[in-house]
Amino acid sequence: MSFILGDVTLLRPKAFFREQIEKSASVVTLSNRTKKDITGRKERFTLKYTMLTQTEVNDILTEWGYETTRNFSVNETNLTISSTPVHITVERREYNTAGGEYREDITLILEEVI
Repeated sequence: MSFILGDVTLLRPKAFFREQIEKSASVVTLSNRTKKDITGRKERFTLKYTMLTQTEVNDILTEWGYETTRNFSVNETNLTISSTPVHITVERREYNTAGGEYREDITLILEEVI
């Protein structure tokens, strides 16, 4: 049971969103019929983490730092996403605790390459 990004096994995120992206064009004809030409579909995954250690954040940032596509997959009891190449965007990093141990909230956006 795991979320895998490149070479890193991620913790289960606090929030996980899955979004369908469609590239298409719609035309409404004079007879009021709608025609749609779909040229492609892909997915965007948003993972939100809270209270990660600096080691866990650095593992994620290492994958992001490759500046290339990385494979993402999920193998949970009731959710399976087969390995798919994605672009990684680190949307937000927020420090919620200060002091000797900085804990961090981070939001990742993974968009399919296809």
